[in-house]
Amino acid sequence: MFSLESQKVTLAHLNVRPENHGDEKVGGADLKIAFTDSNGLLSEFHPRLRHALYKADEHPDLPGFDEAPAEPTVRVFGDLIGALRLKHELKGARVVIGFGLGGASDIDFETADVDHFSVELMEGGSARYGFRVKCNPTGEQIKRLYEVLGGEVDISVTPAVDKQQSLGLTLE
Repeated sequence: MFSLESQKVTLAHLNVRPENHGDEKVGGADLKIAFTDSNGLLSEFHPRLRHALYKADEHPDLPGFDEAPAEPTVRVFGDLIGALRLKHELKGARVVIGFGLGGASDIDFETADVDHFSVELMEGGSARYGFRVKCNPTGEQIKRLYEVLGGEVDISVTPAVDKQQSLGLTLE
C-alpha cells in the first residue's frame, strides 16, 4: 500500500473550496503534490507494476554488468506509454507536511483523502509521481501552504490502516 516518509516534494497546486459537512460549511482544499523518485515506488501500488513497465538493460557487455543483477531501468514500451493514471485511493490517511523544524511547525491532517495518482515513466529507473490530497485546513494552514506554493516541502503519508494500533489479539 502506498505510503511516504519524509519525502521531498513540490506543492504544485493549491485549490481552496467550500465543503458542506451536514448543515455546516467548512473550508476544504486540494493540494497537488509532485516529485521524482525511483521506479521502485511503483511496487507499492501493485507488486508486479514495476516489472510490467520496466526491464533491465539488455546490454550486459557494457562495464558494470558483471556484478549484481541489473535493476529495471529501461521502459518496456519505450515512448508508447508516457504517463499513467492509477485508480488508487487512500481514505482517511494521515498527511503531515513538514517545514524543516518539526513539531508545531508541521501541518498535520489527521484524516485526509489521497487520490488522483499519476506516474510519468522516465528512462534510467526514475518516475515522476503526482497525487492529490483532499483536506480541511485552517485559515492559518492555508496561509502557510500558499507561502510555499511551487516550492519544496517534506511530506509523510500514512494510510488509515497503518494509523491504527494493533490490539495484540491473535487468531490462533
